[in-house]
Amino acid sequence: MDSIASFGYWVRRRRKTLDLTQSTLAQRVGCSVVTIRKIERDERRPSRQMAELLADHLLIADTERDNFIRMGRGDFVASIASPLEIPSFPDFLQTWNRLSQQEDTPFVAREEELTQLDGYLKRALRGRGSVAFVTGGPGRGKTVLVQEFARRAQEGQADLVVVSGNCNAHTGVGDPYLPFREILGLLTGDIEDRWTAGTIDRENAQRLWSLTPHSLQALANNGPDLINIFIPGPTLLTRAAAIASGRVDWLAQLQNLATRQEAGQSPVKKEQRDLFEQYAKTLQALARQRSLLLVLDDLQWADTGSINLLFHLGRRLEGSNLLIIGIYRPADVALGRGGERHPLESVVGEFQRHFGQNQVDLRKTENKQFVEALLDSEPNRLGAAFRKALYQHARGHALFTVEMIRGMQERGDLIQDEHGSWVEGSALDWETLPARIEGVIGERIGRLPLALQDMLQVASIEGESFTAEIVAQVLGTGQQGIISQLSRILDRQHRLVMGQSSHRLGEEGPRLSRYRFRHILYQKYLYNLLDDVERSYLHEAVGTALEQFYKGRSEEVAGQVARHFQAAGLTQKAVSYLRQAGERAVQLSAHEEAIVHFTTALNLLETLPDTPTRAGQELQLQMALSGPLITAKGYGAPETVQTFDQARQLAEQTGDTSQVFPLLYGKWTVHASQAEHQDALKLGELLMDLANRQSDASMLMMGHRLVGISLLILGQAQISRTYLEQALALYDPPEHESLAFRYGQNPRVSIQVYLSLGLWLLGYPDQALHLAGQAIAYAHQLNHVNTLAYVMHFGGAQLCQMVRDVERVEEFSKALITFAQKHKLLFWLAGATIFEGWALVGRGEAAAGVARMLKGLADWQAQDSKLFLPHYLTLLAEGYIALGEVQEGLAVIREALIYVDETEEREWEAELHRLNGELLLILGESEAKIEAKFQQAINIARRQEVKSLELRATVSLARLWRSLGRGEESRQMLAEIYNWFKEGFDTFDLKEAKSLLEELS
Repeated sequence: MDSIASFGYWVRRRRKTLDLTQSTLAQRVGCSVVTIRKIERDERRPSRQMAELLADHLLIADTERDNFIRMGRGDFVASIASPLEIPSFPDFLQTWNRLSQQEDTPFVAREEELTQLDGYLKRALRGRGSVAFVTGGPGRGKTVLVQEFARRAQEGQADLVVVSGNCNAHTGVGDPYLPFREILGLLTGDIEDRWTAGTIDRENAQRLWSLTPHSLQALANNGPDLINIFIPGPTLLTRAAAIASGRVDWLAQLQNLATRQEAGQSPVKKEQRDLFEQYAKTLQALARQRSLLLVLDDLQWADTGSINLLFHLGRRLEGSNLLIIGIYRPADVALGRGGERHPLESVVGEFQRHFGQNQVDLRKTENKQFVEALLDSEPNRLGAAFRKALYQHARGHALFTVEMIRGMQERGDLIQDEHGSWVEGSALDWETLPARIEGVIGERIGRLPLALQDMLQVASIEGESFTAEIVAQVLGTGQQGIISQLSRILDRQHRLVMGQSSHRLGEEGPRLSRYRFRHILYQKYLYNLLDDVERSYLHEAVGTALEQFYKGRSEEVAGQVARHFQAAGLTQKAVSYLRQAGERAVQLSAHEEAIVHFTTALNLLETLPDTPTRAGQELQLQMALSGPLITAKGYGAPETVQTFDQARQLAEQTGDTSQVFPLLYGKWTVHASQAEHQDALKLGELLMDLANRQSDASMLMMGHRLVGISLLILGQAQISRTYLEQALALYDPPEHESLAFRYGQNPRVSIQVYLSLGLWLLGYPDQALHLAGQAIAYAHQLNHVNTLAYVMHFGGAQLCQMVRDVERVEEFSKALITFAQKHKLLFWLAGATIFEGWALVGRGEAAAGVARMLKGLADWQAQDSKLFLPHYLTLLAEGYIALGEVQEGLAVIREALIYVDETEEREWEAELHRLNGELLLILGESEAKIEAKFQQAINIARRQEVKSLELRATVSLARLWRSLGRGEESRQMLAEIYNWFKEGFDTFDLKEAKSLLEELS
């Protein structure tokens, strides 16, 4: 019963709904009209004060007074509940608890928007799951609209379950998957604390509880790797065991998964794509049990990982009874993030193209309707002049309007007449009212006792959401007293904050009670009242308190603690926690968040004196940064190159030999990307020598791999094969699978891919395609983003292009384009665009194909990559041949040959000279000149022992000789090379050679 802080507002609304006057209600209840008026007016008094007031007016005897205050308040509430058609006191209590926790902005004048949202839901309930957005500026009532929609939707749909997650203005960007972690927690039984706090109502809680067993089973079957990443394993097991009730199958499965991953025994670290797919499959499984409505609030503050997960889910909704509603502020999204486009912007645009009209924009609604409806939600005799003045003053801004009316009522500018209707008071003066929302908020907070203002200012340091126990520790006061003041006074009486949840850190850890400012404008106002000295002091105090509360599990709040210590000027501590936050982001496969944390830490280090300690820290951070940079930006990106260069200089400065191998590997990737292949080969040989001297099997495997790749590109395919096969033999899955997260891609996949390219060149097409297929399958098993892109590009599109399989090239290139766009992999997107263009030419769409190849080549070079340019330029030359633009084709070949001479990238050299001869043939050049080009191609192929290119050049020369009347000579020459092959007879080149042989015979 203590949770009944007040109920006047609720009584007033219900009385109006039932068309009861105050006097009629007083007669039914058996009390005076004065009592009813006081009940309706004194809605924000703490429960004990309200009970004392009721006891006075109900003439409770002194002997029964204490008992009534303690236990008997339900009798009076029940007497009110009866005429108001509330079945029982518990129902009244639960209804009031829900209503008392709603946002300050009342819900009025939004029927059109509700209808629009209802249309999206109906479409989802028909199995056409979708994503919709509610947008508008701060205080426009976005959250209230969605809450009311969710409430009504549950009333109309008995099987609908609503689950929400919030982003945080202060920690969201650096806290991977925050809203989706909250959603998964609610789905798997983390309900009671939020229900008790009033953030979800009883009906919603009951539906979540009924779904929990299904959620746990769906998680065990579909989302094993989400455990300990999206949801802590120990707490999950505790909840699961409490409701298992003999369901030992999935409970045992959950126990095995949680304990295995807690002990770090998960065989392969999962990348974002796999985690996202598991999350999607878990939701899809639940949507087959119940219809789902997911709400994501404040998406303008979401981390990139959450936005990417939203995009992934949005593309997996077809056929599901699932609606996702995202809430965000367009103005904040338009500002971008970190000097770049906000990641949400492209996702919203993509969903609009996919789902059609899917936005409810509150900026475009008629705000005068809101003002009128808000005023008329209570009895009043406020005329047109007052309404016009209120609209002109607040401009229809929902929060501003509500705050102004509340302030007027509390000051006496608006008063109630004898009938309980609001009228203008004699003191009303529009000129003295605050002109801005900040002024309204300041006036409201200024009426609080100083002790409560101090409490709220400490809370504002932590952010929009804050922890009561942290506030208590900073203020040096009792926790129970702080919680009482927050819940009873600042929440129920003043409506400035609201309780969110209460939980323990582990089974025996401290209890943490989470609250939230009812609007971030309150938090911002309070924070801005502090001067720099106060902020610095309080940030340090909050950071220290968080350290103490999360001792032994600081990685959970590393980003938050780092922010506080950074604001406090404690740079070393901030750097330490930023590194911890970055490492956690890497573990969660949140690469962009990791880059933010590591980069921020490096920038902070630059403000410290240049000492050996600082240099050592910087080296560790640069190496930590290199992994996520390779994945997000590419091998040759300026940021990646700069990171390795700085790390190398720091390693030399500090003498830290432990980083020699990773640094040399990083430098090798840069040399290879920029087509400095002789330098890359020397580095690979150095790494092998280092590995042999240190007897390090991992280093030896990597060294063989790098030398093999460099030799293949330099035109030494046979020797390359030896090194790559030795590298593959040294690969040990348990030991080496995790190297993908350190070096950018899985070593086995890379070895198999380049070995397959070499095998095709050497004349073994079937073996090449089989090995590439193994690499592709293994990469999908690993689900490491960069490895998947790597294998789709080299082992898929590039190998199939060499085999001249147009259909397969088109398939791989389109898949890679979609994948690269989703994960923002510009390097691989450029390569896929080149191959897509070649496939278009092969399908007869030469103009479109050449345009795509030109774009892809420009984007490839924009990533500071020159790797395989001679090969890719031959594809463009083929496009120009198809267009009949021979001179352009010859110019491209000349450019490619210059690259060959400059970089010594010779694996495609023979094909360049062959194609040069084909272009000269079209131009009608002399037979001798053309024959010399074909013969040069054959000689290069023989010297390099690349039988596939020798065959291709021989076919070209055989055609030329046939046209010159040298048919038998050409047949013998072609038969000799054709008969060498023992496989691949269904590939394009061998079928072409066979057809020509038959013609020559």
